[in-house]
Amino acid sequence: MVNKVIFIGRLGKNAEVKTAQNNKEYVVFSLATSESWKNEKGDYENRTEWHRVYAWSNLSRFAKTLQKGQLITVEGKIKYREVSEEAEGVTFKHTIAEIHATSMKRLSKVEAADDPTDGASEDDGAVQKEPEIISPPRRRK
Repeated sequence: MVNKVIFIGRLGKNAEVKTAQNNKEYVVFSLATSESWKNEKGDYENRTEWHRVYAWSNLSRFAKTLQKGQLITVEGKIKYREVSEEAEGVTFKHTIAEIHATSMKRLSKVEAADDPTDGASEDDGAVQKEPEIISPPRRRK
């Protein structure tokens, strides 16, 4: 059995750095994905879904550089946790879905010129750099 999700979407706001109870740093951000379809009348309809994404260990370094509006791809696994909230004296229990990233890649440009990274993977800790494009020299006539 496999628990794997792949998303391509845009950040709703800049990534947020947090510290867990065990003093390990992690990053959390909201990712918007959208889909469109034709309804019975032939009109196009759109729906946007928001996903809460968590990046730990090596991925958190890359995720810190993510900015609102950037297009990224995220691979990871979905985890569920139960939370309790109280409203007007009544306790409500509900389940929250979270995406725990295992790799990410930036698909749009970085606003800050000082960040050359465009992707990372939890497995190897390596940060991928943007491929260098080398053009052949022009011939003179």
